[in-house]
Amino acid sequence: MAIRPSAELLAGLLAGVIPLAVPLEALPALAQAVSPNQPLAIEASPGLSPPACRLVVPRSEVLLQPLRIQPAQVAQKNSFGCLSAADAFYGPDGCPSKLCGQKHGYQVPLSP
Repeated sequence: MAIRPSAELLAGLLAGVIPLAVPLEALPALAQAVSPNQPLAIEASPGLSPPACRLVVPRSEVLLQPLRIQPAQVAQKNSFGCLSAADAFYGPDGCPSKLCGQKHGYQVPLSP
C-alpha cells in the first residue's frame, strides 16, 4: 500500500519552493533588465512590437530567418553587400527582403 500525501501537505511543501501565484506588483521586478551588450538587432523597446517580417526562408528553416534591423541602418547594411549566403538584402522597414544566396555571398578563403 502506497502512502499518499494530503493536498494540504503538498500545497505547504510547494509554497516554499514554487510560487503558484505572483502578485501583479511583482511582475516589473521580475522582468529582465536591459543588458549593456544588447545587440541593435534585438533592441529592447517598450510598447507594441512592430508587425512580423515576412519569411524569406522556407517555413521549415524559420530559425535561419535574418533578424530585423533598424530602418536607419538599412542603407549602410545594404551598401556593405552580403557577408554570407545566409545574409539578406533589407527593405526600408528593416525587414529582410531577399536572401543573398550563393551568387552574392562573400566567400572567405580558408588558410591551407
